[in-house]
Parts: sequence; C-alpha cells; structure tokens
Amino acid sequence: MKTKLLSLTALLLCFSYSAFAQDKKTVKSKLNDATVFFQGAELTHSASYALTKGENEIYIEGLSPNIDKNSLKIKTSNGVIVSAYEFSVDFLAESKSASPVTKKLQDSIDFYRKKLEQVNTDINITTNLIALLQKGTDKNVAGSEKGLGIDELVKTMDYYKTKSAELQATQSANNKKKSDCDIAIARLNKQLSQESLKNNKTSGILKLNLSSPLANTCGFTISYYTSAANWVPFYDVNIESTDKPIKMIAKSKVRQTTGLDWEKVSLTLSTATPSNGKVAPLFSAWFLENYRPQPRINSSMIQNSYSYKDSPAMMLEGRVAGVQIKKADEQLGAANNIKIRGESSVTGSQTPLYILNGEPVDADYFQSIDPNAIENIEVLKDASATSIYGARASNGVILVTLKSSMDDFVTQTENELNMVYDIDMPYTIPGNGKEQTIDLQTKETPAEYKYYCAPRLDTETYLLAEISNWERLNLLSGKANITYDGTYVGESFIDARSTHEKLTLTLGTDKRVPVKREKMQDYSSTKFLGNDVKQVFTYKLTVKNNQNKPVKMVLKDQYPISTQKNIEVELITKDTTPWTANKEDVGVITWEEELKAGETKVYQISYSVKYPKGSNLNL
Repeated sequence: MKTKLLSLTALLLCFSYSAFAQDKKTVKSKLNDATVFFQGAELTHSASYALTKGENEIYIEGLSPNIDKNSLKIKTSNGVIVSAYEFSVDFLAESKSASPVTKKLQDSIDFYRKKLEQVNTDINITTNLIALLQKGTDKNVAGSEKGLGIDELVKTMDYYKTKSAELQATQSANNKKKSDCDIAIARLNKQLSQESLKNNKTSGILKLNLSSPLANTCGFTISYYTSAANWVPFYDVNIESTDKPIKMIAKSKVRQTTGLDWEKVSLTLSTATPSNGKVAPLFSAWFLENYRPQPRINSSMIQNSYSYKDSPAMMLEGRVAGVQIKKADEQLGAANNIKIRGESSVTGSQTPLYILNGEPVDADYFQSIDPNAIENIEVLKDASATSIYGARASNGVILVTLKSSMDDFVTQTENELNMVYDIDMPYTIPGNGKEQTIDLQTKETPAEYKYYCAPRLDTETYLLAEISNWERLNLLSGKANITYDGTYVGESFIDARSTHEKLTLTLGTDKRVPVKREKMQDYSSTKFLGNDVKQVFTYKLTVKNNQNKPVKMVLKDQYPISTQKNIEVELITKDTTPWTANKEDVGVITWEEELKAGETKVYQISYSVKYPKGSNLNL
C-alpha cells in the first residue's frame, strides 16, 4: 500500500511539472557574442518575445548553468521594464538538451553491453559442456571392471578429440568476441566522457517579470560572466634563413565547458583578467614592536566571512575596457542584404556586373556573401566600367575583394589595461573542453643571428636570434614553436614581462661551429706562500667555423668571485685574450666577433686564487 502511495505521489508530481512546463511562456535564447579572457568569459545572448500590454512573465532558456549571478545584466527594447528577475538551473533538461552524438554513443554502448551479456552466456555454457565432456569420458573409460575394448576405446578417444576441439574453438571465438566488446565499450565510454564535459544535463533559465506599455515584440539582450572558459596565447616562429626576417604567427588555444556549444558566435579574445581585480596598495605607518606569533585560524571560523562584494564578477563591469556589448535592437534589426555606397547610382532598373576576386558572379551569389568576409568594395560606372569590361558593364560594375587571410579578420586594439582581438568571423567552439586553435595575426620582424657557446657549462654551440625593439610587436607571454629552414627545432618561451632590451630566441644547436675548452698545464701552477696557497688556472678555448659563410660568434667563460677576505681572486689580464665585455659581478667574460668561413680562433682566460691552507674550495 505504501509503495502504491509513493508511486501515485511521484506520478502526480510529474504531471504537475508537465502541466506547469506547458503553461510557462518560454523562449529559447541565441548566443551571439563571447568575450573570452585568460580565465573566464562574458557571454551575450539575444531573444525576442511578443508581450501583451501590462504585466508579463516569461522564461528565457538556453543560458549557461555556470554563471556568476552578480554579473547578470538584462537589456530590453520598446520601453519594457524588468520589474524582477530570477536565475535558476533546470536539472531536468537532460532529455531536452542531450546532443545527437551523446545519444548515438549511449545507444552504441547499450548495444555492445547486450552483445557482451550474450557472449558471457555462451562462454559459461561452453565451459560447462567442456567439463561435462571430460567427466563423461573419464566415467566411460573407468566405469567398466574389465575396461573398454580396443575398438570402443578408440571410438571414445576419437569422439573426445573431435568434440573437445570443437568446443575449444567455440570458446576461443567467444573469448575473442568478449575482448572486442570490452575494447569497444571502453572506447565508447571515453568518448562519452568527453562529450559529457559539455554538462548538457543542466540548463540555465532566466525568469523575467516584465511591464510592457503596449502589446509589442520585445528584444532582450542578456549578458553574464562565467569562469568555465579560457584562452592561452602561443606562437609559431618560422625562420627560412639567417638573411631573412622572422615570421611570427600569433595563435590562441580556446576551450570552454560552459554547458553550451558556441555555434557561429562573434568571438573576442581579451587579455583582461576580471577575476583578478585588485586595489592599488597604499602605505600605512610601520611601527616596530616585539614579534608575537598569531594563533592559527581554523578554516571553519572564516567559512562564512566571504562577502558577495568580493565576488570576481562584481569587479567585471568597468574593468574590461574595449569590449562592447551589441545592443539588442541592433542585433534584431540588422539587415541581411549587403549595402554598398554608390550602388544606387549605377544600378537603376538594370542589374550591374558583379566581379568577385576578378571573376564575374550573378546577383544572387553576390547577396549570399557574408558581409564580414568582404575586404573591399569598389563601384565603377560609365566609361570607367565599359573601358575595362566592355558592353556587359554598361549598367556599372561592382568590384568585390574578399579577405584572403586570417589577418584580415582579426583586429587588434590596445588600451591602458589590456589588448583585445576582435575576430570578424563566426566561430564554433564546442563545449566539450577540447582546445580549439585559432590563428590571430602574422608579423615579420628583422633579427640579428648569432652563434653562442659557454663551453664551461655546455660544449654545444647554439644559434640565437636577437630581436631589437620587440615591444612594438605587442607580444604576450606564451610558448613558441620554432621552425628553422622548414624543420621543427623545438619549443621556446616568450616572456612579455622581460626587461631586457632584446628578445632572444634559441633556434637550436649547430655542430658546424665546434668549440673546445682545455686546461693549459704549462700556464697553470700551484704555489705555497706561508699559510696560504696560490693556484693559477689557464684555459684555452678554440672555435672553428666550418660553414661556407661568415658567422657572428659569442663566446663566454667564467672566473670565480670571492665573498671572503681571506680568499683572493685575480683575473690575470696579461694572459687573458682581450674581451668584448667583462661582467664583474658574476665573473663572466664575453668575446664577440665575426668568424670568416673556415676560420679558427683561439681565446685564453687565466686567473689566480689565493686561499688559506687546508681550505676545500669548489675550484
């Protein structure tokens, strides 16, 4: 009786929910814009609904369930006032929002599981048959007091051999089917787990109480901040040869798990960090007093001390400069046709000639072009048109040039706080968390190429590219994949926060410029002076350019630095090859000069160390 009552209650609840869902005035929102920060994103949706005069209550669906409610902003048109609003998450949205891919994967998993159950049943049956065959044969052979005759024994053995081989073959085939099913289910589950990252089991719903001055269609723009997205900059650095400039392709990796698939959205990448809003520090008086260790605070004492005012989303508005939200009326009323300045002066009642990237196209094809893909439009009329295209251009010519590279679609703007990349191309970013690589801009810059070796640390010779005035490139910190002469040579890192005058990229090692460092015994010695010991160290460095062209070589070596009064270090200048630079604070000598093709040069460094007897120094 109790079970029936519970079932009836559940049925009534489901019926009530279904009836309530049918009575709700719901509208599906469309995601138009996504501004992605290094951590987080601001999403902008649009929707429209025909309101009656007076009070209205509607529900807008299709929002991300992972939002910061404090960042929610709602705009309306036609004088409609939002008297109240409430955001909630629909946890019963799985059946409505499950993607076809997810359903297909789940159906495949169910199919293989049923197949696996049948295979396991066949394996158990075959195992029992093999055991029964063995038991029956043993009983038949040993059951008679006099034993079996030769003929009967041979028949029994032949039957056992044939039947056992048949059952073993069946069992082997079943085990293979079981293994195939296990592998298929494991692969499908992995793919399903990736698809489930889109969090399509829940959906954000916005309930609006509205006051409309008249019966009219109202446009809505809803924007909010979510932390379930991010982007990371990186670079492809291509160097054809040392006599050509470096080509740097700025790229980005964008990922999101907002619970939505971003389909054909207007994408903007911003370097702003709204989640890291800070207040500039100010000094207060610094009073000296005896230090008293503070008692350790238990986390349970502060769990309720977090204030909504400290929420990252509360600091979002006003801090993301350069990112503008499109107005609802602009989105809802935008025309699809391409409007051209001067078009009316050439068309009249006749159709002009349309030239797309040098090829003629008809008017319908021209109207189907995405306006964002057009780089330039030029209108020709009268003699200027017919002189080039003949009589067919008597009604005028409209020359259209499409954007040909990603650089044409990306606009980079910079202000006091951040950089913004506006991508003038609809983008689709799936909500499964997979990184989507997007090209941003390509820049070329001259560089000075040098060969570098510090044989005391590493005998390899490295090819370096030094970029001067690199701040004009507006680089961001990120990894750099370096390709030299069409070959990938490795990964480097660009530190945009560096204070160095030049940006240095390591392009790899080159064995055609070998360096050898060896100790010169004839110029090295050890002397005992009373209670002290004085040692002299002299090293010879040999460099050879085995290339058929001159190279710039930077060679470095080091002498020790003393931090104690009873230890004296002296760089013996008369026995040391004249240097280009001597960094005395770290004891590094630099020789920098050009080596001709096939040329060999020898450098020498010599220094002395005086220290007390019995000292154990790291010489």
